Amino acid sequence: MSTVSRRIETALPDTGTREWWLLYLFAPIVLVGLAILAFPTLVYDQFIWQYLWGPVVADAAGQPATHEGIQAVRGYNAVNTVTYLAAVVYGLPGLRAYLDSLDVSFDARLAYGFAPIIVAGGAMRALEDVGLLGDYAVWFITPSIYFVVTAVTVLALGIGALARDRNIGSIPSTVGVVGGVWAIGAVGWAFWHGLSTSAPLRLWVPVATAGIALSVTAFYYWGTGFVDVAHLRHPLFLLAVFGQLWDATQNIIGVTFLGYSPKLVVTNLVYQATGFSGSTFVLKLFVTGGIVWYLADAKAEMNHTWWWLMTFFIGAIGLPMGVRGSLRMMLGV
Repeated sequence: MSTVSRRIETALPDTGTREWWLLYLFAPIVLVGLAILAFPTLVYDQFIWQYLWGPVVADAAGQPATHEGIQAVRGYNAVNTVTYLAAVVYGLPGLRAYLDSLDVSFDARLAYGFAPIIVAGGAMRALEDVGLLGDYAVWFITPSIYFVVTAVTVLALGIGALARDRNIGSIPSTVGVVGGVWAIGAVGWAFWHGLSTSAPLRLWVPVATAGIALSVTAFYYWGTGFVDVAHLRHPLFLLAVFGQLWDATQNIIGVTFLGYSPKLVVTNLVYQATGFSGSTFVLKLFVTGGIVWYLADAKAEMNHTWWWLMTFFIGAIGLPMGVRGSLRMMLGV
């Protein structure tokens, strides 16, 4: 070990302490802030604005946005896709530490308690697409919406821990109630808006997308009975498969019948390369199946908390996109 690395290790707080976690979570923010001060044009204008914040502003405005002569366009790009994924991966240890401090039980009840909040996030994104959120729209566009959903989840977890400690509730039920109220309100608003306008309301879209995803998930459940791999029928896997296939189904219906194109960079590249409207469905089916198989086979060897977070994350990145896409197409956006 070099002298420099020894000095750095000595200066850092002990791993796992409150000070260490504060350093872990806030150090990237401080470093980015210092980089902006030192190289504002390079770091902010040509990176953060052009690829991260600019697309958010452009999305809220519904047209390209310009800052210091640099134009940003709405939607995903390769840079923000990789950046968001890296931020999520980096934040997982902090999330685990917070959950551990609340003595949260990582089980299926907690996953299903989280699901309504994820649905609410997807529905709010659809409401923003429709233009119903006014000046608050910027908070429900990527990546702002992730901070909003995370803040609501963290608050609900804290309230749930207090309820559990006072024997008046549990963490999964509290999180589920908070998310359920939010999801019902957001989805209900979307339906009310559709019914109150003169534009055709495609009620068949969410019925078809959710129905097909549920049917394929049921087929997956039936098919795993013929495979000698433990845990393939775990509730977390059912949620993961359903979430990913709902997103895949809304893609194939949108592209095949309604003239849409996939929004995500990777799926759109696959679609453009193949010209096959079902390319996203096939891609997600094989990728999700492979990941689920691996995690099911590795469950006994992996740390349970990490296994739970990784498995839940698979469904959490598919479910809101399925909800958003279905509601957008239902409303004709």
